[in-house]
Amino acid sequence: MIAEFGVFFLIISMLLALLQSTYLLPFSALRNIIAATSPICAWLQALFIALALAALVTLRLDSDFSVANVVAHSNLSLPTLYKIVGSWGNHEGSMLLWVLVLAIFGALLAGREEIKLYAVAVQSVLCCGFLAFILSTSNPFVRIFPPTADGQALNPLLQDIGLAMHPPLLYIGYVGFSIVFSLGVAALVRGHAGRHWATLAHPWIMASWGALTIGIGLGSWWAYRELGWGGWWFWDPVENASLLPWLAGTALFHSNIVLKKRGLLGQWVILLSIITFALSLLGTFLVRSGAITSVHSFASDPARGVFILAYIFISVGSALFLYSIRAARIASEGRMLPLSREGLIVINNLFILSACATVLLGTLYPIFAELISGERITVGPPFFQSTFIPLMAIPLIFAAITPFAAWKKASLYTALRALLPAMIAAIAAAFIVLAFAHTKIVAAVCGFALAAWLTVGSLQWVMGARGKSGRYSVFLGHIGAACIVIGITASGLWKEEAQTLAANGDSLKIAGYTVIYNGSVDIKGDNFGAKKAELKITGADGKEITRLFPEYRTYDINSNNTSEAAIYYSLAGDLYSVIGAGGKDGKTTLRLYFQPMINLIWLGFVLMAMAGITSCLTKHYKPNL
Repeated sequence: MIAEFGVFFLIISMLLALLQSTYLLPFSALRNIIAATSPICAWLQALFIALALAALVTLRLDSDFSVANVVAHSNLSLPTLYKIVGSWGNHEGSMLLWVLVLAIFGALLAGREEIKLYAVAVQSVLCCGFLAFILSTSNPFVRIFPPTADGQALNPLLQDIGLAMHPPLLYIGYVGFSIVFSLGVAALVRGHAGRHWATLAHPWIMASWGALTIGIGLGSWWAYRELGWGGWWFWDPVENASLLPWLAGTALFHSNIVLKKRGLLGQWVILLSIITFALSLLGTFLVRSGAITSVHSFASDPARGVFILAYIFISVGSALFLYSIRAARIASEGRMLPLSREGLIVINNLFILSACATVLLGTLYPIFAELISGERITVGPPFFQSTFIPLMAIPLIFAAITPFAAWKKASLYTALRALLPAMIAAIAAAFIVLAFAHTKIVAAVCGFALAAWLTVGSLQWVMGARGKSGRYSVFLGHIGAACIVIGITASGLWKEEAQTLAANGDSLKIAGYTVIYNGSVDIKGDNFGAKKAELKITGADGKEITRLFPEYRTYDINSNNTSEAAIYYSLAGDLYSVIGAGGKDGKTTLRLYFQPMINLIWLGFVLMAMAGITSCLTKHYKPNL
């Protein structure tokens, strides 16, 4: 009966969402009742969806193989941890988690203020759409008969602790922007989006952006550790799907600062709120429609893709139509000069959105080209690196200048004069790189000089805080960006690689390390068998530094093979080791990578996420600090 209760809980939640959405009807007789009971209904809606997710987790823990979802994504030998977190490691479960986050955010927003009532009603409409999607095409509680004796395997690549954190954080980011979308639609209905709206939307924007930041960082860390290729970002379409709303969200929160401080850009901020959520929905479509093939994608069911595409057109199309007829009512409180802090923020926005457009084009072009010509083409890393990186470098340059520019009217000369220490630091960094770099010098000089410019400029600005806590969030965000620039530059330009067929006692040199292969042993895990190698790592002086134990696993249920990397972490860089299947004469394929300064990438993601979170928590946030 647990599966049937799960469906019942979803139906009750949908009815509650429909009830709340009637607040949008101008002649609804229930409006006063809904206004009085909105928080209660919103929390009940979230509660019933949570009970549905709990029912799915229970079915997986009980190994109830009369439920199709359990059969397809679990088995008796699957470790308990992955039975739990694997509940959202499949299409149906992930959509259930998505709609739960959607409902919880609606409940957190709920209140008796008019704009909140409208926003929660819009949120309920969005929730209705996803609940209809789950019940019609993605029901995780579908029974099969007769039940099977055992289930199939969870994708081995998903059997990682990152699965417990990565999807929920991404969904908090994606779905969090739905609140900003709902607030934007509410502002259009009311014909006003001023400083109060910006203050109300600010914590939602920053919390969503911060969660999406750490979610993307965890995803790249997972790819680095689990895929065994030594890299962390391949411009995979699903990776791009998370990057797109992050870029739009970056433009959104900067613009919202201008709206809160000066009462300007109200129309632009509302449009960005719609675009950001639209890109979040687009990511959902790409992952679940079967339009792309990726290790990250969940589904290849055309019916699901058509439903989500229709959902995007209806929800986003309706919002854009409302924007076209109501945006003119949202007035600015003054005028904006290009040479001012707000003007520089707008210029930054244009470059960030241009970079976003290049990623969108490179991601969607192969899909449309295949629809038209029937031929499958690939847009790879060279396109993205040659277009995205130069476009994003410009906002990072302006990120150091903008805080030193005055509101309303600024002197560029004054701002640049204040940044003289940052200029000196950038020049010094360039000369240091010129002295020590022997390859790819131009890219290295640009990357390290840009990071030094941003770091010292941000440090100068925060040192003038004088107790203004709001500056520390900005400082964390900019320092995080500088760390990522250094990590990407160093690991991308100076990565080293070595490969051999190793017998017991063979050694391989890489980046000043000597790696000695000490053979391998067969081990047995909960649901896999593995060949586990031992690698002795010594430095230039011959002294042992550490030992690494990479594995080559074969899973019991479907005989899938995975390479589990073993990594030696250091400030200078990571020594990354992977083994493959046995080769000739009992030798083992051994691949080694040295990734200089790559840990600065993860540090950068953490710092930027902290910037988003601390900005939410800063009491009486003041963007003019």
